[in-house]
Amino acid sequence: MRAKALLPPALPEPLERAERGEELIAMSAARQEPVSRWRFSGLDLCGEQLREMRFEQCVFEGCRFTGADLRAASFADVEFKNCEFSAVQAAEVYFLRCRLRGVKALAASLPDSRLAHVELTECSFAEANFTGASLEQVRIEGCDLSAASLAEWRHKGLVVARDRFFRTSFFKTPLAGLDFTDSELEGVVVSDTAAELKGATVNVRQAAELARLLGVTVR
Repeated sequence: MRAKALLPPALPEPLERAERGEELIAMSAARQEPVSRWRFSGLDLCGEQLREMRFEQCVFEGCRFTGADLRAASFADVEFKNCEFSAVQAAEVYFLRCRLRGVKALAASLPDSRLAHVELTECSFAEANFTGASLEQVRIEGCDLSAASLAEWRHKGLVVARDRFFRTSFFKTPLAGLDFTDSELEGVVVSDTAAELKGATVNVRQAAELARLLGVTVR
């Protein structure tokens, strides 16, 4: 069966640049209206209350969301370039047809998040909490997920490439069908039986590392 294609963000051209982006978003939040068809650059939304907000067909470049409340927010047809999401509170956030490039999201909290047709490239999600996330048609490439919790994931059409999984938790996340051969995979956390690893593709060096989880010594 042919793999399902990953759909890119549907962005109209040209997008109008928001000159007073913080005010525009604050006004939309107060009115409970979606933020639609804008290009934002250099926004400072650190610590802002953005809960349940909807963003549609937008581009964010060099924007800061550090510590913002994005719980139950949704992003549809949105692109993020070199943005800061560290320490955000984003439980149940929804990303649909989104592209994230060069995003820094250290210790971000995104439990029970949903991602569909999402591309993550050269991003850092070290120590992020993605527990219980649902992923469909997602590509993670060149990202750092060290010490992140990817536990209890439900995924379909997930691709990983050139990523860093150091002390990453895959507890109760089935890894069958995933190819880790060009990624770093070391010290990962799985259940006592290591059943999560069944069906995953790894290289020889990784296999020797993972064998220790089963109490096997490779010489």
